[in-house]
Amino acid sequence: MKFALTGISIAHSKSPQLFAAAYPPAANCSYGLLPAQSAEEAIRLFRASGLHGMNVTMPFKNDVVPFTDVQSDEVKLIGAANTIVNRNGQLYAYNTDVHGVINSFLQRGVVLQNHKAIVLGAGGAGQAAAYALSHAGAEVLWANRTAEKVEALAERYKVTPLSFPYAERELDECRIIVNTLPYGADFLQALHFHKHQTILDADYAGRPLYRQAITGGADYISGHSWLLWQAVPAFALFTGLPPDVEAMKNVIQSNA
Repeated sequence: MKFALTGISIAHSKSPQLFAAAYPPAANCSYGLLPAQSAEEAIRLFRASGLHGMNVTMPFKNDVVPFTDVQSDEVKLIGAANTIVNRNGQLYAYNTDVHGVINSFLQRGVVLQNHKAIVLGAGGAGQAAAYALSHAGAEVLWANRTAEKVEALAERYKVTPLSFPYAERELDECRIIVNTLPYGADFLQALHFHKHQTILDADYAGRPLYRQAITGGADYISGHSWLLWQAVPAFALFTGLPPDVEAMKNVIQSNA
């Protein structure tokens, strides 16, 4: 069976290493990269390459959905997918980023229910994070550069929408922070954190909030954790097999 990752700027992705570690020793599987310039091109290449499954990263998570045939409940609600499985020519779309967010916190011993959380950014990853935290019982604030995008989705996600200037004022009261903005985003530069907060960065390569989190004494969770815990259910969807989670963890730890 053949699998791949698609998106833009994927050359240095850790996903091939992660999935290679997950396969049982006797499995005849491969995992590669499928660069594309658009979601439509990615789906065309996916079909033409005879791939059985494909992970989707930025900026295609929203745009691939209309090209799939069947969507999971999470994808229908969120409108973003990061996992696509080809079953006899039918493309099934899933969103395992939800599991990536929830398990990153649970594995750290962080209680989500009834705690105040904030999600920064409203792209595909931000939408998955807002959905995940809300359904885990957190009180979720959702911040974007302009509030219009999150305002349109607030009722569906059961969150409170904010624009960035207001988000900065609320940040101190939030126990849980999920950042889906990239390294260098202007809004992030002025943020400060404290020891009662736990921060999860989606960007494991740039680690946008690492220095500020450590300086403020906050508990920092690298995007490598998100990468791991979204990959575990994705592997099961691809292969029908349980992955070697310990081997996957070793890959993550060697790259952390």
